[in-house]
Amino acid sequence: MFERITNFFREIRIDLDFPQYERRCRHEHEQQAQRRFSTKQFDDEKKKLLDTIESKARTNYDDSIDKKKVERGSHEVNAIEIESMLSYFVRNYNQELDDLHAQKDAAGTKKSQLHEKKNEVKELLSDAFGEKDSAYSKLNYYKDRIDSWYAKSDRTPWLFGNAGKKLPTHSMFGQSFGDLDSYKSHRDSAYDDVERSKTKIGHLKQEQDKITNDIKQVKHDIGEIFDRINQAKNDRSRMFELKNDGHNRTELQSRLDGVSLEIRKFSLEIAGLESKRSEYITSEKLRCGVLDLDAKVREIEQKRKQFIDSFELEELKQERRRSHREAWLKQRSMG
Repeated sequence: MFERITNFFREIRIDLDFPQYERRCRHEHEQQAQRRFSTKQFDDEKKKLLDTIESKARTNYDDSIDKKKVERGSHEVNAIEIESMLSYFVRNYNQELDDLHAQKDAAGTKKSQLHEKKNEVKELLSDAFGEKDSAYSKLNYYKDRIDSWYAKSDRTPWLFGNAGKKLPTHSMFGQSFGDLDSYKSHRDSAYDDVERSKTKIGHLKQEQDKITNDIKQVKHDIGEIFDRINQAKNDRSRMFELKNDGHNRTELQSRLDGVSLEIRKFSLEIAGLESKRSEYITSEKLRCGVLDLDAKVREIEQKRKQFIDSFELEELKQERRRSHREAWLKQRSMG
């Protein structure tokens, strides 16, 4: 019985130790794959060939390509300068300024209307505050009347009070519950008036804030319109300066068309040289055997993958389990 228990726990310990052993075996298996199926020799050979091919391509094509790119860049700079000058001649300044002045006038009218509306709201706010003050006065008045009623009902007759007396519901001359109910009704009505006034004031203040923000926005818009007006006038002045220097729309457009034609010509030449460069590299790769080296590398890499994947084969895994168990037992028996 004792031996069975000992064997049981021993097998558990062996199973728990196996994953660590398995990781070591996997690492060694992968290292072996790298050694057995190395592509370093072919990779180095391929790199030397590619470096040589790339060097020859630079010598044969890159100088010409770079030179044409510089020439094209010079024409592109010239085109930008001509386009900038031409832009002053293609605009209708009178129409632009008329439109901008119309926008300025419309914005000014809108600003005046907003100020008028703001003044109206200001008057309504003043009236609303007056209504609130009046409602508070009524509220406080009837609160005082209610307090006075209770005070009188609690005072002794010696102090002109009604303490100890039964008060009638209604009375033409003396104190009554009807008076108290009337005071409370007027108090509640005044309280409602106060709340309505507060709500009205709140809405008017919101409207006032919105109008203030709208006025700020209109002022900002007017400022931008003035800037655009000044810019249009400056651009018109620049056009007159260019005219005085001998430029006109037809002359500038003709120059731009000519420069654009040169840019397109150099772009086509550059594209042609780059295409020839690419064809040269492809041809040299084939002639020097680079493509054959690629095929050999792919074949070795495929074999390496197959070897690495073989680690998962069940028969090999069982063999590792047996080897691990024997090593584990041998190590414990030697201890």
